[in-house]
Amino acid sequence: MTSTTITGPGNSLAFSSDCVGELQFPAGAWHHFRDGVEQLNMGEPQQALAAFQNALQHAPNFPDAHVGIGVAYALCSDIYPAIDHLQEAIGLEPENFHAHFKLSQLYFKLRIPQKGYEQAKFALRCAQGPTERQLLAQLLREERTHEHNGISRPWLNRPLGGSAMIAGVMAVIFAIAMLIHYMH
Repeated sequence: MTSTTITGPGNSLAFSSDCVGELQFPAGAWHHFRDGVEQLNMGEPQQALAAFQNALQHAPNFPDAHVGIGVAYALCSDIYPAIDHLQEAIGLEPENFHAHFKLSQLYFKLRIPQKGYEQAKFALRCAQGPTERQLLAQLLREERTHEHNGISRPWLNRPLGGSAMIAGVMAVIFAIAMLIHYMH
């Protein structure tokens, strides 16, 4: 059994896929998938994106190709399609470690820790070996270091307090007053 690995710049995008799935999808899909992996490893996300999209033309329900597309879009700073394809991969294969891991990694990079930790929990449930658990542990260590050393990010899962509500109402009143002033 061979393994395909996407490492990406700075080794931050480790992704592997074993050949068990080759029985499920056409050879053409796997050929384009491997080409996409090679392009990502060479630092060419645009070419990788084209290769992964070609893989989907052969096998539209190929979860690893969606993960590859998500990674390529993320490297091109095209965030919404990246999230969409990673979520598509999860929809096609809910136990896909790499889809959950990449989505977790992307949410952490976007500074949305709640969603990052949520996806990390799913990734941990899907991890099938020590290598995957080590990748996840490294990602969580990095995120905790960022949280400890960086600017604290708000957790937007609590209702606003009284002083925040008053400040918000005051800002709205001020904005309305300025609007009325400029209209006259």
